[in-house]
Amino acid sequence: MILPLALILCVMVGCQDKAALDELEEFRAQAALEDANKALVVRLADAYQSHDIEAMREIYSPDLLSHIPQQDFRLEESLESMKQQFVMFPDWNASTEDLFAKGDKVVWRGITRGTHTGDIEGFPATGKKIEQSANIIFRVENGRIVEEWFEYDNLSTYQQLGFELKPKEEK
Repeated sequence: MILPLALILCVMVGCQDKAALDELEEFRAQAALEDANKALVVRLADAYQSHDIEAMREIYSPDLLSHIPQQDFRLEESLESMKQQFVMFPDWNASTEDLFAKGDKVVWRGITRGTHTGDIEGFPATGKKIEQSANIIFRVENGRIVEEWFEYDNLSTYQQLGFELKPKEEK
């Protein structure tokens, strides 16, 4: 009678161990995916630092959807916007303050800095240095960034460039 009970106990413990091992393996796979997604965002930050548009093109999906306050851009529009930014601010750089991953999303919080020394589209250079805090959420799919959401302080940037906020004149 003791032998059958011992056998049942062994089977029960073995099944629990199998479930625990499966759960642990799933956890490890998710952690590895999140680490790979964070590494992809670090690669993007490095490409941004070196103003390497071609590297960015490899990191972003051709189907990129970039959500910037008040507008959405596709890949080519986003890259063109970055090119203009690098003309206006040739020393533009970013420092990573925080980087978090959960599932298919990576959150980057950082500070961008640059000196406005380049003219573009009728917007003359001011020679002023700016600093802007930013938060970006990236969604990664199949090893490429497919979507991103930007939040940044544009008002502060314009003020640092010498712009003033004035109320709209009534007619």
